[in-house]
Amino acid sequence: MEEILNKANELGLMVRGTDLYRRYEELSLKLDADEVSRKLLEEYARVSEELYAKESSGAPIEVGEKKNFQELTEKISKNQLIKEYIATQSYFLNLMMQIQKVISEPVGEPIEQGRIIKPNAGGKIITDF
Repeated sequence: MEEILNKANELGLMVRGTDLYRRYEELSLKLDADEVSRKLLEEYARVSEELYAKESSGAPIEVGEKKNFQELTEKISKNQLIKEYIATQSYFLNLMMQIQKVISEPVGEPIEQGRIIKPNAGGKIITDF
């Protein structure tokens, strides 16, 4: 089990080493520091969730609510930081979904614990678990 967790840690470090992850982290920090953009994105998410909940429950959505959401959408589309953040977040989440799919549906034969080669074991197969 320890080897599996070590490999998972290695995978996490590999993800953190990508340009995509670094850019996503950089944009997250910029967004956190930009109060206007952050509040705009938070409001957009809140209103979007409210409208989705109303729509899902069959409640009517008022004309003013639709107009407000449209105005927020226009503001979002004009904010370069938010647009870049959302695009980068989308690419990053896509990468994470691909990783999850590979983990869930690996190609090849399962590796039994007895066949796992432990690091620094001189290349010997460790079978005593």
